Amino acid sequence: MDWKKEAANDLAQHQRRKAALESLAGEIAALQAKVYGTRSPAADAVSVQGGSSTGEERLISALDELQRKREAYRLARRQVAAVERGLATLTDVQRDVLTRFYICRAPGHVQALAEAWGMEQSQVYRTKDAALRAFTLARYGVVEV
Repeated sequence: MDWKKEAANDLAQHQRRKAALESLAGEIAALQAKVYGTRSPAADAVSVQGGSSTGEERLISALDELQRKREAYRLARRQVAAVERGLATLTDVQRDVLTRFYICRAPGHVQALAEAWGMEQSQVYRTKDAALRAFTLARYGVVEV
């Protein structure tokens, strides 16, 4: 496995995962209100040809969707926390370089980094490589296999 590539992908997806946390939290709240705020299906509802009532079907479907959203939220939260723990191990320069290269990339980011930190562009690339290596080690415990 190419661990540096995985680390770069984690960094590139970081903002989207943080946005997903907000989105999923709202969806979970809405589903909880739907599931727990609605009346339960009537016990005396007549099923058609041995099937369940439509109220029961809607409730089961909403419960299933709620469980799936909760699991997606837990996964995204773990991934965001892991990236943030990895970034926390870096120096300010390394964190800024990785952020501008992978998380919030903008046109002219190399030149902007060179000016911000008073280095040559070639040094920016060397710093990026060292920072990605350090992040990969902190995130996965390995760099090369």
